[in-house]
Amino acid sequence: MSRRYGGGRKFLTLCLELFIVDNMNKLKKDFTSPRLITEEITNYLRESIVSGAFKEGEKLSEPRLQEMFQTSRSPIREAFSTLEQEGLIIRAPRRGAFVNKIILEELNETTIVVAILEGLAARLAIPNLTNSDLRKMERLVKDMEREVDRYVIDEYTITHNKFHEVFVSKCGNDILAELIGKLRKRYVRPKVTSYYFKHNIKAAVSSHIRIIEVLKQGNPQAAENAIKNHVMRGLVTDRNLWGEEK
Repeated sequence: MSRRYGGGRKFLTLCLELFIVDNMNKLKKDFTSPRLITEEITNYLRESIVSGAFKEGEKLSEPRLQEMFQTSRSPIREAFSTLEQEGLIIRAPRRGAFVNKIILEELNETTIVVAILEGLAARLAIPNLTNSDLRKMERLVKDMEREVDRYVIDEYTITHNKFHEVFVSKCGNDILAELIGKLRKRYVRPKVTSYYFKHNIKAAVSSHIRIIEVLKQGNPQAAENAIKNHVMRGLVTDRNLWGEEK
């Protein structure tokens, strides 16, 4: 009987230990949930702005986001703060948060910086790119061609970003990749893509095919030059076509 009792005590002790561990994990999850909610809101807003779902100058409604994510104002305002630092939104006292407008001069200045950074990323990526990566880039070019034929600017914007993300993600430098990602998300938006659609978009798509050919050669310097030249051709030079007065 005592042996059974001893076994029972061990069983109860084990159950108690499992109960404590399980509740500690739940407490840990609850403790980190505000951070996860903030990240979720930030990602949702960022993607909505980049995709054009939220237009330039559009006000972002705190009450609507509170209802959507079932949360308080705090995570939403933290998300706003992050996006403001990234240049995607602006906040005005007593007025709220708005999607930031793309200023032509800032766009061109950013394009020059991205050309240099992506050129470096391409150089560093050469030893890490696989045949699978190159095939993925070829599929994305096919997608871009179809999107140009269908004149779907929003979809082309997303696909174009994915193309560049393939080699940038293989550069082996997380800081460089993160910086490029932030700059691209700030300015590679449907309004910018719309300009390229009116400004020889088929030549832009063809240049992506040339990039793949150069990457296949495995020459770091050639890859860097190809990417630099490709991005620099994205400078907006026609103000009338852009839709901004001189």
